[in-house]
Amino acid sequence: MQKVIAKINLKAVEDNARAFKRLTNTKLCAVVKADAYGHGAEAVTSALSAVADTFAVALIDEAVSIRTAACGKEILVLTPPTDEVQALCLAANGFTASVPDLWTARLLSRTCEKYSLAVRVHLQVNTGMNRYGMNASMLGKVCKFLSKEGRVSVEGLYSHLYDHSRAECEKQRAVFMKMKAVCERYFPDVLCHLSSTYGALLGDDFAFGMVRVGLGLYGYLPEGIEEVLKEKLRLRKAMKVYARAVENRKYSFGGAGYGVLSEAQKKEFTYLTVYRAGYADGFSRHRDNGMRGGEKNANNLCMDVCIRKGRGVRGSLVPVMTDAEETAKKTGTISYEILCAATKRAEFEYDYR
Repeated sequence: MQKVIAKINLKAVEDNARAFKRLTNTKLCAVVKADAYGHGAEAVTSALSAVADTFAVALIDEAVSIRTAACGKEILVLTPPTDEVQALCLAANGFTASVPDLWTARLLSRTCEKYSLAVRVHLQVNTGMNRYGMNASMLGKVCKFLSKEGRVSVEGLYSHLYDHSRAECEKQRAVFMKMKAVCERYFPDVLCHLSSTYGALLGDDFAFGMVRVGLGLYGYLPEGIEEVLKEKLRLRKAMKVYARAVENRKYSFGGAGYGVLSEAQKKEFTYLTVYRAGYADGFSRHRDNGMRGGEKNANNLCMDVCIRKGRGVRGSLVPVMTDAEETAKKTGTISYEILCAATKRAEFEYDYR
């Protein structure tokens, strides 16, 4: 129809997941939050249902949306519940809850007791990021409390690396090891996981029982990764986004979209083509916004269209995002943000080649 077109290669996503499993030789938690980083959570989850051991999402609503596609695999919700309604939804749907403190542990226990339910949980510990997670002084109290609660089953312990430097990661790992020792006194078989995509590349010491891979599934790696590792993994970028030419015209007078044109620009713009992709579709409003072919942008984007110099073929598709890393470098952000934004108002087309 009239949306931008996001073409997603699900075979690339599956191949990338298998590459991480070969590299780490441990369980894989496929992170499909934020609509699988803009790739379509249900389709990606379905494609990985035979590869991933666990799935992770940020929100309960996201867990609900992939429940069928996950084919019975565990779904870990990374955001902890804040009230009884959320706690009930986690338990009733069989999702795995995150517990960052004693308050949350008591909330889940109280809710399960009230409704005669049970819930699985992974404990969140703080190793330096200060986002979610308890410090060591709290961990012992939480473990002691939950060890006596028959309706709350502690199955995991995790944290998150906050910096892409080996030295800082080693410091965090040392803290995590101390937390792990405390937890295992109460729950000897707890599944430990510290690493996301970057940590999965740091070797066996960071793999533990599972790695949580998000960005890497979609063909991207954080900055600073050694070329030898890139070559070993051989990831494939899974997404390309296209916009359709909806009108072309001979420039006559005035501007080109919003804003005044210089006299030099007026002489340069013999023809203009209107493409159906604007800032409401997830692209930066600014003229120099990192879009593929953006050097032809005549002015800042409108909400729904981009006007470019030159005569395009009405109805034809042109690529506007093929490499989120390149777009991110041009716009001073990271590939994560570009991927999540570029398909916010897109029509998805999937292939498996």
